[in-house]
Amino acid sequence: MLKRSAGTTLYEQVMEQIKDMIAQGIYGQGDLLPSEKELIQLTGVSRITVREALKGLAEVGIIETRRGKGSFVRVEPASLRPDLVTSEQRAAYRQRFMASTQARLLVEPEIARLAARNAAPEDIAALEALLQRRNNPSGGERCFDEFHVAVARAAGNPFLVEFVQQLVSEEQKGLSSFSLPMPESQKRASDSLRDQHQKMLDAIRAGDEEFAYFYTKEHVKYVVRAYEEYFALFC
Repeated sequence: MLKRSAGTTLYEQVMEQIKDMIAQGIYGQGDLLPSEKELIQLTGVSRITVREALKGLAEVGIIETRRGKGSFVRVEPASLRPDLVTSEQRAAYRQRFMASTQARLLVEPEIARLAARNAAPEDIAALEALLQRRNNPSGGERCFDEFHVAVARAAGNPFLVEFVQQLVSEEQKGLSSFSLPMPESQKRASDSLRDQHQKMLDAIRAGDEEFAYFYTKEHVKYVVRAYEEYFALFC
């Protein structure tokens, strides 16, 4: 049964209990969590509270709920063990990540402008395929990163491709240092990011250099803000 504590809501306490089970390795990445009925019996709370807890865990990307199938763990248990990583390691990663993102803010809008000018039909098709993959619930987590590399490829300059690949690779290092999935894995941010990438694609497809530049700059600025808020909470 749930050990209730003052100061937090019931659904938050259920969320923490499920997170603890994942962190302890009782449920691993890809595992199916107990059903709502089983969680009600396990925690002693109402169905509404269990559903709110599962919704909250899905919002931050820890689980994925599939209609008619149940809720599945999306993260490695170690990612919910902040005690495995020192505060110094987290601070160092934060500094590297934000430096990389600031560099992208300076350069990627111009890359998108060039892509709008030079993109071939096969480049547009590649960008469309990546967004379609991301829209699919079983799509890859790295589609947005691959999208940015594909925009650089559409620009027609191999050095720009290498540049974006290097920055994306740098941002991927040390992701397990944080106790929650990054913003792009969280539903609310993920929906916004998908819309932003669609606008970038539409501008590149139309050959509109100014809008390609504008939407890319707005997108990267959004990413900077999202991660500044994230790191402020979890660093």
